[in-house]
Amino acid sequence: DDPTPLPDGRGSLHAPVEHEHLTLTITFPGSNPVTPRGAQPQAAKFNYFVGGEGRGIASNVPSFGAVIYENLYDGIDLHVTGNDDGVMKYEFHCAPGADYSQIRIHYDGIDSLCVNDEGDLEIATSFGTLRDGAPIVWQEDDDSTSRARKEAELDAVHDATLLDRRGSSSATRTTLSARFELIDATTYRITLDATPDPSLPLVIDPEIEWMHYLGGSNMDEGFGGAVDSTGSTLVTGRTRSLDFNGRNNSHHGGDVMDVFTLKVSASGQLQWMIYLGGGGGDGGAGIALDSADNALVTGYTSSTDFAGRSNSFHGGSEDAFALSVSASGQLLWMIYLGGSGADGGVGIALDSADNALLTGKTNSTDFAGHSNSFHGGSEDAFALSVSASGQLQGMTYLGGSGADGGVGIALDSADNVLVTGDTSSTDFAGRVNSYYGGSEDGFVVKVSPTGALLWMTYLGGGAWDEATGIAVDRVDNVLVTGQTMSSDFAGRNNSHNGGNWDVYALRVGPSGQLQWMTYLGGSSNDAGHGIAADNAGNALVTGDTTSIDFAGRNNSYQTNKDAFALKVGPVGVVEWMTYLGGTGADIGQGIALDGAGNALVTGITWSTDFTGRNSFYHGNQDAFVVKLRLADGPQLSVAPTCPSGGPIRIEWSGATPGGQAALIYARNTGSFIIPNNRPCAGTELGLGSNQIQLAWQGGAGANGSRTLNTTAGPGACGGYLQLLDLTTCSTSNVARIE
Repeated sequence: DDPTPLPDGRGSLHAPVEHEHLTLTITFPGSNPVTPRGAQPQAAKFNYFVGGEGRGIASNVPSFGAVIYENLYDGIDLHVTGNDDGVMKYEFHCAPGADYSQIRIHYDGIDSLCVNDEGDLEIATSFGTLRDGAPIVWQEDDDSTSRARKEAELDAVHDATLLDRRGSSSATRTTLSARFELIDATTYRITLDATPDPSLPLVIDPEIEWMHYLGGSNMDEGFGGAVDSTGSTLVTGRTRSLDFNGRNNSHHGGDVMDVFTLKVSASGQLQWMIYLGGGGGDGGAGIALDSADNALVTGYTSSTDFAGRSNSFHGGSEDAFALSVSASGQLLWMIYLGGSGADGGVGIALDSADNALLTGKTNSTDFAGHSNSFHGGSEDAFALSVSASGQLQGMTYLGGSGADGGVGIALDSADNVLVTGDTSSTDFAGRVNSYYGGSEDGFVVKVSPTGALLWMTYLGGGAWDEATGIAVDRVDNVLVTGQTMSSDFAGRNNSHNGGNWDVYALRVGPSGQLQWMTYLGGSSNDAGHGIAADNAGNALVTGDTTSIDFAGRNNSYQTNKDAFALKVGPVGVVEWMTYLGGTGADIGQGIALDGAGNALVTGITWSTDFTGRNSFYHGNQDAFVVKLRLADGPQLSVAPTCPSGGPIRIEWSGATPGGQAALIYARNTGSFIIPNNRPCAGTELGLGSNQIQLAWQGGAGANGSRTLNTTAGPGACGGYLQLLDLTTCSTSNVARIE
């Protein structure tokens, strides 16, 4: 018979097909003989019809999200994980006192190894060069001796109320400087520049999780990012590219800018992208998410024909706007905001009723919906509210007789609006202190949900100061970042680092009093653009730097200009800083945290070799989003048992070895603070308060991992489980029972 062609045309059922291939083998010289163990069970099962001598049919084969090689070296486990792109990631977990210098990594099937000037490992093969990012090494002090072992029962948690809003006593992470060191042409090890604390575990994490270029063949810029309930990142910005990757519609304005909004999954896959705008120039600046994961976007537009508009362009050179895009990438509504002058939106946030709160700058004295009068000078900042259905509810001018501009906006737990920006007005309305001097100061202003001005605080010193990003922590302190040329910035707890300007981070209390300010940077120029607050009151900051000696760095400067991410603790001390980028210029514009505490940074890049990339540079300049894995708590997985209930497999890793743990169940996700009279009081769970209860308590396992095989009734289906480590009070991811 004639061979039957295969459906994809590559060959036939009878004719073998040959492809070029390369086999790489990694071994660990001097390691112990170990058997790998699957961890983080996945829902998928596989059937194999492999045939051939010695091989047979295999059915219902389980899949796992991680593989653990326990005691690969004495006291050292190797954890291997992968994401949806098939990108493998590995970490060495060293028990307290274990000798990390035992670790050796050897490649077979390669040409050679080398370490480049950036500290990355380059793996030369016959198919090209692979690269492994410079190692990241850290230790965490969980303060377990002061906490002891929390073995008290949690059986009364299910009816508890939120009695305590304090931050949990989370672990303190110390990053250690590390580098790759070649042993020979195909073998390397990891060397630390400082001696680790032998009483603490050590984690060696060689690279960022992923980085994704966003754009097309022309200019693309990302300015704002937010993370939805699934861990996906929503990004907005502006683009000239007619061929933007992932687009679901067409560019509106030819060679002028369009707004774009897009969605990238938690594993780094582009889901969709939508052009937004009209025949003029349009740009997206800020993005926030409502309770249904719809994206609310603000920016500026000169288009009188903006698609989806519910009203008319107000006049002047440009209007601000607000719009809503559904979780699947469809435009829901758009509204022009402004007056007869020039108006632009920059920051956006959502209140508890899904109303959008916006800030920006305007020189329109007749801004639609205004409840007070323009203050004077060249422009005012503003705050306004747009309903969940896209109707303007009210607008308030903010400022004084100079120039004032709003840049960032956030809301506290009572839906009060916090706005930050820059001002040259010495008479800013609502001020509780005096202008510091120089060409401009930063500011924070607080406005009630009804639009009443509560207070305003100047931020700065005797030179130029600018505030660019704002966040509110869980106890309503206000965190601000920006850049400063002032060596005498009020509230400082350290000294200016040098260069023309430094990044800074600061905290203002709920009543408007400055609590502390920290200079961030090195001997060259550094600028802060975005800030986020985690559950423990830490500030995560992004921006750009040309300083090769940025204080707190855990890796090396790339070149030209780098983006960065850094963490400042609740008392204003830098815990770590990471350079992000490649050999071109890179700018971090926005930062957001997902539900697991990972940081998502977005911005602009001219680098074709951005570290961690898993896609291609598209053109002149791209937007980007990069994911940094910051959390190192327990990981929980649940094997399927629904819809009728039955046997259920619950597995976790990463808890305290030999410690105690509790599994907590709830009918919904949300935020629940463990009350004062319970173990780990003040710790925030990712569970809602609906039917919350203790499901299990016991030993976490000798190595912090354990599997529970039990039975779940049909009533458990659709609910959620979370593991609470009773030694460190750290929590796992929230796992759905399905």
